[in-house]
Amino acid sequence: MKPLLATLISAFLLGHHLLPAQPCLRSYTEKKYAWRVEKDLVYGKAINYVGDSIELKLDLYKPVGDSNPARPIFVCVHGGFMLTGCKEGMAWLAEEMAARGYVVASVNYRKGWHKASYVLNPNCLLTGLGMDVKCLYAADSAEHYRAIYRGMQDVKGAIRWLKARALQDSTDHKKVIVGGESAGGFISMAVAFLDRPEEKPASCYALPAAPKPYGSGVNCFEGDGCRLFNLTLTGPALLRPDLGSIEGHLNLNGHNANVVGVFSFYGGVPYEAHVNSRDWLRGPDTPAIYLFHQTCDGTVPFVYGQPFDVISVYCNAGCDPWHYPYMRIFGSGAIANALEAIPNPPPLMKEFFDCPPFNPNLALFECLRYADNGGYHRIIDQPKRARNMANFFNPLVCNTTAVSAQAPDLSARLRIQPNPFDQQLAVWVDAPFSSEAQLWLSDVSGQVLWSARRFLSAGHQVLLEQNDLPSGVYFLYLRSSEGAGVWKTVRK
Repeated sequence: MKPLLATLISAFLLGHHLLPAQPCLRSYTEKKYAWRVEKDLVYGKAINYVGDSIELKLDLYKPVGDSNPARPIFVCVHGGFMLTGCKEGMAWLAEEMAARGYVVASVNYRKGWHKASYVLNPNCLLTGLGMDVKCLYAADSAEHYRAIYRGMQDVKGAIRWLKARALQDSTDHKKVIVGGESAGGFISMAVAFLDRPEEKPASCYALPAAPKPYGSGVNCFEGDGCRLFNLTLTGPALLRPDLGSIEGHLNLNGHNANVVGVFSFYGGVPYEAHVNSRDWLRGPDTPAIYLFHQTCDGTVPFVYGQPFDVISVYCNAGCDPWHYPYMRIFGSGAIANALEAIPNPPPLMKEFFDCPPFNPNLALFECLRYADNGGYHRIIDQPKRARNMANFFNPLVCNTTAVSAQAPDLSARLRIQPNPFDQQLAVWVDAPFSSEAQLWLSDVSGQVLWSARRFLSAGHQVLLEQNDLPSGVYFLYLRSSEGAGVWKTVRK
């Protein structure tokens, strides 16, 4: 493992070409704001793995006292092995990033996967402790691929929903970062990299029906958000239809689900994501990537393996090992190696922490060590991880005087007149705008001093009738459905 300082220097050098040509007028590295949260916003409905239609909700965290009209969007995806967990589990990170000026969405997504038809020895210590271990046995490895794919479709739908609300939430729809922990890391990597139809996993097309779980039915407690419910599955609930396109069907509103950055806390990608023609890491994939993982993780292997493989074999308290039907995965270490081996790799920051590997010859003591350390499947120093990640992603999202290459530059269509200006800030518009434009004026530090939404017609337009601005340099920004622009101006 690199020392942290060397890791940060390496990450800076790898990401140096992303630094804006102009100074960063507003950064998102320091915690400066209080925050508020809008709870349980419904961003869509979708069919879960047993054929039920469920509402999909997110919590939206917004900084308080921030007048920035173009804040970046940060999307958090919780973990829980795609069986349990909920959006509140990522509240700590949502609060950290909202305090830095991001608008943060913590999302729920469809959870659950089909179970095995028979477990030879489900009676063990874990059962005595109140855990229904039959819920840990998957029907086959396709079930995890399908669960990741459904989660990816949902999160892409949430991103498009958020982009369509850019004016309402004062966000920049071109500056979106997505990520999560554990299962949320798997889903987020799929959101960021599964971007071509040919990358759709074979397991996500139509398959034969899943087996009836454990004879008459297995009563598994699975989470739908933070609510737990009991399932007994038969008949139509066991069907496994084609899961559809890589974009899903939610919020197909003209916006894409592209992101500029992705983060993964102890997540990974399925085996199929990095082999043959469906290799997700090939093609026009350019988001910056932050990875956190402990090298001896007992839940998601750091390099290659199956989830829970060590714990399932050596620490199962008398149960049959449950990991054999699970998908094989590449963890963060393998992902980093693959990315660093390709020409012109995307910016990458690695925070990998060494820990002693599991020693099978001392299984009893090792299981106690893993239990005491959360299986090494946890975050070390959450505030520090949030701070390092904010510093890494900042060049991608900071406000500059540069216009994004993804939006048409409208600088030639509008002129500040006169420039320098005095009491009135006015512009000349060559051609009318077809939709409402968002405008704001900032000083050289990035502080927004005035903002408005206007329908701009051709000719002379007064934006600000009277002002008490001190003499100096200012920047006028405009964003509309037709493009964006920025103009430097001087107050006499």
